[in-house]
Amino acid sequence: MTITNASEFQKRLGEFSSIARREPVTITRHGRPTLVLLAAEDYERLRRFEERSTKAVRTVDLPRETIEAMKSAKLAHLPED
Repeated sequence: MTITNASEFQKRLGEFSSIARREPVTITRHGRPTLVLLAAEDYERLRRFEERSTKAVRTVDLPRETIEAMKSAKLAHLPED
């Protein structure tokens, strides 16, 4: 991942925009990461992932290997209080 400070980022916006199409660019301020520039496709992928991870999923929508793994899983016995 490319890292640059805010001043350099402002001076070389075009260059960092090109880099961000290939990999995220972290922009720092006072030595600390403050922003990450990434390709629109990567951003959309992250949004879709976030949406999926916060919604309930129907078992019919799960991949076959996930269903098989769930079928073969053994339940742990919890101690009674």
